[in-house]
Amino acid sequence: MTQGLPLESHNGTTILRAVSQAAHTLLTPDEYLAIERLAETKSEYHSGEVFAMAGGSAPHAEVAANFIGELRARSKGGPCRIYSSDMRIAVAGERNFVYPDVSGLCVEPRFRDATRDVLLNPSFVVEVLSPGTEAYDRGRKLAIYMAVPSIVEIVLVSQDQVRVDKYTRQPDGVWRFDGLEGREAHVRFESLGCAIVLADFFDGVELAPLPPHHERS
Repeated sequence: MTQGLPLESHNGTTILRAVSQAAHTLLTPDEYLAIERLAETKSEYHSGEVFAMAGGSAPHAEVAANFIGELRARSKGGPCRIYSSDMRIAVAGERNFVYPDVSGLCVEPRFRDATRDVLLNPSFVVEVLSPGTEAYDRGRKLAIYMAVPSIVEIVLVSQDQVRVDKYTRQPDGVWRFDGLEGREAHVRFESLGCAIVLADFFDGVELAPLPPHHERS
């Protein structure tokens, strides 16, 4: 995530793309959404501050697209809905607005308003990890997702090896962790009632090179 972008012009109108911490300028959720809906790039919202999202790599985009395709194929004709990274999620009384790479649910969706671009009740979210955002995705963003009562499954996906880390909320509220690795491993989506082999999610993807000094486990 990158912060502190300057004002820019959009169709002749000057809009604020990101809030500088130095200026201590905070936006309300309504102000953030008014700006974000006009913007050409995405930014996330955290307690009044706005952070521009970094662009993704080809493997990141391909893995995310494979997830959407595989999940959509298995839910076709049923009540489940699968959303791409264009769908925002509101969290914690609108203290946060974030963009998962993939999200979905099998109940009636609830949206913040008539624009229907802020989902309030996802059942699962998927994040494809990137070197620049992995710490954020595994830390603060993971905690944000765990605070959403409707979310029962969180999937973190590598783009440099065939690996998925899955968190599943148990009936007592405790989160179970499953680390799945290898093309023959299966990840089960309880909220969709299906299990998918990892090979399908990584089909046709040229994995990103590992960061320097990183060794596979």
